[in-house]
Amino acid sequence: MQLDAIVGKIVQAYYNSKSCDKKSLTMSRHKLPCTRCGVYLSSAWRPGPCGTSSLCNACGVMYMVRGERPRMIDMVLVEDKCVWTERRQDTYQWHEYKEADIKDKRVSLWIQQEKERQGYVESKKRKFISL
Repeated sequence: MQLDAIVGKIVQAYYNSKSCDKKSLTMSRHKLPCTRCGVYLSSAWRPGPCGTSSLCNACGVMYMVRGERPRMIDMVLVEDKCVWTERRQDTYQWHEYKEADIKDKRVSLWIQQEKERQGYVESKKRKFISL
């Protein structure tokens, strides 16, 4: 058994022993944690920068842009390291929240795709020649 599966079973057993609403919390389909906060149980799994079902409900809601409300979290590449950023509620200024776990396959795939995207954008920029 993989470590994720073992931890998932322990967490599930813990919540089964508690008197909580079992229908309100579900495990990730692939028994992988939220890519931002690392929880295994959530009321819903939402898409994030790393694909479908990569964020728990709380992180997924902060990642979404809905109407006038701005996105409150995002993942960016800063000097070849992957960092979760967060907006402060009072000033709406972005700051680094924590470094993303690059051991997670979903995050490492996102890093690869983001580097390819940045390379593509750089290649399409107009080249100015000064005489």
